Amino acid sequence: MTFIRRFHTIDSHTGGEPTRVVTDGFPALEGDTLREMEADFLANHADVARMLVGEPRGHAPLHAVVPLPPMHPEADLSILILSALGSLTMCGHALIGTVTSLVEMFRIQPVEPVTRLVVETLSGLVVADAHVEGTKVRSVTFQGVPSWVALTGVKVEVDGRSIVVDIVFGGLWFALVRIEQVGLPISVESVPNLVALSHRIRSEVNGALRSRADLPPGTPDRVDQLLYVGPPSSPGVDGQNLATSTGLGFDRSPCGTGSCARMAWHFARGELGVGEAFVHESVLNTTFTGTVKAETAISGRSAIIPTITGSAYLTGFNQLVLDQGDPLGEGIFIPAAGG
Repeated sequence: MTFIRRFHTIDSHTGGEPTRVVTDGFPALEGDTLREMEADFLANHADVARMLVGEPRGHAPLHAVVPLPPMHPEADLSILILSALGSLTMCGHALIGTVTSLVEMFRIQPVEPVTRLVVETLSGLVVADAHVEGTKVRSVTFQGVPSWVALTGVKVEVDGRSIVVDIVFGGLWFALVRIEQVGLPISVESVPNLVALSHRIRSEVNGALRSRADLPPGTPDRVDQLLYVGPPSSPGVDGQNLATSTGLGFDRSPCGTGSCARMAWHFARGELGVGEAFVHESVLNTTFTGTVKAETAISGRSAIIPTITGSAYLTGFNQLVLDQGDPLGEGIFIPAAGG
C-alpha cells in the first residue's frame, strides 16, 4: 500500500450538521498555548484540514475537531475546530458532537447524570454538561460566550427590494435578516434560492460596513455569516432559522452560535428575558433549546450570557488515508457560495 497519511475519526451529526473528531494521526503541534498551537497548525499543517473536511472525503458543512491536552489550568481538554472557512474560534454544533463522541466512546469517562467538562476553545473556556443515561449522552448543554447586538437598521438594496439587517454576535458574527423581508419561506425547497440571495445581501452589507466610520468597538467591517430568522413551523418551537455562510453554504442544524445571536437580538428588543428559554428550529425541524442565563455588558452595551442544549448522534468510525499517487488526495474545497 502507498498510504502516506492515515487518520482515525469518530463522525457524528448534531441536528443534521456533521462533526468529525480526530482520534489518531493528527500531526503533533508546537506551542505552550492553544493560540500558539493554532499558529503552528496554520503555518505548517493547514493542508491537513483539506484532507479531513474537504472533498472527496468530506463536504462543505463538515467540521473537524482536534482534541488536544488542556492548555489552560482550568480546562479538561483543548480543541481546535477546522472547517472550510479555516480555524474557527467556536462552533456550537461541533462542541456538542465532540463531547458526545468522546463520552460515548469512553475517551472521557461518563458520569451519570451529568458529565461536566471545561473545554478550552479559541474563544475561551466553555463549560459543557453532558446529560448521561448509562453510556448514552442524551444531550449536551454549554454556556456560550457573551452575545450582543452591535448594529440595527442597516439598510441595503438587493434585487430591487429594500432589506433591513442587524449585525449580531453570538460567538461568530451574523447579519440577521427577518425572513418576511425576502419573500421566501425557510424550507428545504427554498434553500438554493435563500443561499444565493444571502450572498448578494452579505455583499451589500459588507460594503455598507466598510463605508461606515461609526462602527461600535469590536464590530467587524465584514460579516461572512447570514442568519435568516422567522416564525416557528412546528409545535412547541419559538422560532425557525437558516444560517448561511460564504464557504459552508447553509447550516443543517439550528446553529449554536446563531441561536446565541438570535437570543441576544430578542433580548435587546425586549422580547426575551433573563431565565427565559428559546427553542430554535432548523430548516430540517431539528431543535436547540437556548436560555438567557444572565445579562452582562460588552463595550458598554447590553449583552447576554446564553446556554444552548442540543443532541448529537454518532454516525460512523472512519480511517481516512492518503494515497501518494492520488492527485486529489489532499482534499479540495469548492465554495458553496460566493465570497
